[in-house]
Amino acid sequence: LMAAKLIGESVSDATLDSLNKKIMFAVFQAETYGFMGSRAFLKDVILGFECDDGLQVPATTGKKTNNDDDGTNKQKMACLNPLRYDMDFAQLGDIDSMIVVDQVGIPTTDGTLYAHADNADGGTLSNIITALSSDDWTIAQGSAGSIPPTPLSTLIKLTDGATGGVVLAGYDDAFGEGYLSHLDSNATRPVDMQAIAFAATALARAALMAASSDGDGNYYDAVSVIGALDPEDEDLMELADCLLVDGSCDLLVKYGNMERRNQVKEVGFDLGFGPAYLGTPPNYYTNVYNIQNGQGFAKVGGRIYGSYTGEKYGNSDTDAVTVIPSFLEMGIHGLLNDYLGRGSANNDADEDEEVELKSCSQTGDCSDISYCSSPNGDTAVCSGTKVCVCSRARYHLALDEAIYPAPNNTTSYFLVVDEDDDEGVSAMYSEPNWFNEVGVELYRDTDKGSGNWMLAFGFVAAAGWVGLTIWTKRKLVDAKLY
Repeated sequence: LMAAKLIGESVSDATLDSLNKKIMFAVFQAETYGFMGSRAFLKDVILGFECDDGLQVPATTGKKTNNDDDGTNKQKMACLNPLRYDMDFAQLGDIDSMIVVDQVGIPTTDGTLYAHADNADGGTLSNIITALSSDDWTIAQGSAGSIPPTPLSTLIKLTDGATGGVVLAGYDDAFGEGYLSHLDSNATRPVDMQAIAFAATALARAALMAASSDGDGNYYDAVSVIGALDPEDEDLMELADCLLVDGSCDLLVKYGNMERRNQVKEVGFDLGFGPAYLGTPPNYYTNVYNIQNGQGFAKVGGRIYGSYTGEKYGNSDTDAVTVIPSFLEMGIHGLLNDYLGRGSANNDADEDEEVELKSCSQTGDCSDISYCSSPNGDTAVCSGTKVCVCSRARYHLALDEAIYPAPNNTTSYFLVVDEDDDEGVSAMYSEPNWFNEVGVELYRDTDKGSGNWMLAFGFVAAAGWVGLTIWTKRKLVDAKLY
């Protein structure tokens, strides 16, 4: 996130658009479950996604198509089956290479990060990133001779090794000592903020240099354009507190609430949040995939479908294809819009002149923004800092590739793909939602002696109460009350 911020505040959109390649940031979830997040996205981009005939539709039907002055269509498109909330990924083109950041916050060697590369590009990307060492930090070539399990593994597999990249990590040939789990926290295993700041700086510079490469060893002078991130930078420290210490922090709440209001403006009704907060310390475990936990859905005539093949979509102004993101997803989405959506405000004819960002309280205040008009068809949204920025972030749904939403059923109903279409990359991860009366009652296991003592106590107690009843009856008879 800080690398995205560095690029967004240091390089204008005009400069980025002029590069030989484009820069994209991706944050994947559920990677521990067969690289679920990266495979869901990269398969759609690399292998090509096919929407069923006639089922690519406007994501919202209550609005007129929004065209830019040059005729560019700004209407977001979706697919009803297989359901995709946003089809913008189909315009990305070919992926040239990938830089992955993995476990840089706990370096195994003081002052050193490692670059693990497959060298599919002849070593160009690896040479770029290792050349970005500083006086205090070194980026060394990894000695393992292989790629750690990361989203880069997904890219290499899907392209049969034709496209690769580099993994920037805090370890050489083995992960950091100790098992990393939800039991770890920044309090018990502190993250090295100097390593984070250096990795963010190196990532931003390497991405800019790689995107500007002309193939002959000539690069954009990223070092002079992108300054080094201070480990005590206020934005970095606030973000670190949110993601490492207090998952209910004000920063994520601020951006999440604004994203919620923006979605109301987009789809016409309040979706609310998915899982509300990350907790303290934050918990990043994935959840059951349903409408409250990231499953996209189509709203058709007031009914909710996980996938839809009928012909009634669009008959109602409230029809829409959308998703209820989690609190974390909304926060990151808003941060990326804010970090990367300010570059269009720079006047590229005079780089010292900068357009003042318009203040806003909701996205409707940004309808007349001129600095978001570009060949990319940008639209303006209100950010968590209450200024109008250009919308740059997108959601892409991640689902185990062995299942898919059952057409014309409500959410949480899935079908298993044909055996011939299942690549068998991982087990089919599922967690059924049982009826609340289905379950097992558990009792503590004790030895036979305890049971015998309890049985004896029961007999004694029973005999005592019988005797007490007889004695009480006699007393009542003697008193002529019975």
